[in-house]
Amino acid sequence: MANKTVSLVEDLIADFLKENDLFLWDAEFVKEGRDWYLRLFIDRTDGEYVSTDDCEMVSEFLSKQLDERDPIEQNYYLEVSSPGMDRELVKPEHFKACIGQEVEVRTYVPMKAEAALTEEEGFLDLSGMKIKEFTGELLEYVEEPEERVKVRTVIDTKAQNRKPGARISPSALKECIIELPLKDIAKINLAVIFE
Repeated sequence: MANKTVSLVEDLIADFLKENDLFLWDAEFVKEGRDWYLRLFIDRTDGEYVSTDDCEMVSEFLSKQLDERDPIEQNYYLEVSSPGMDRELVKPEHFKACIGQEVEVRTYVPMKAEAALTEEEGFLDLSGMKIKEFTGELLEYVEEPEERVKVRTVIDTKAQNRKPGARISPSALKECIIELPLKDIAKINLAVIFE
């Protein structure tokens, strides 16, 4: 039911978004407690930030369309917003659009993979390091045969044994490329970088 509702909304709003230099980043129809929420996350095609006026315009248009058709049986709250600077990557087009950008990756369990070292030949075994979170540059997204991402990052190989406040030796830092299947990733989103 939730997927049907989202598909319907995507169809209803596609042309309107295009006419207004907007696109749908993501949408969800979810139950939280006793209430249902129809959430749309919109972005601009021109690279500008989404304004509250943009969100209000989309909300008013969609409300009118849904009121006329009345396709959703239960009561719900409609929310329209920007996906934010730290937007979550969910769809293939999200990953493709964000190649070359900094991402934050969280895995369900500590990684038990090997990472290809970039400065020297060889691999870094991550299985004993208990790494569940890291930040790096999204290098690649592969759909087939299994959805996977490659991320270039720097791993502190001695972090687990270092006392709080101790200095980090440059030799402990290893630049590497981690390749992970999406099924192992709990969340991947754009990193917010302040310069």
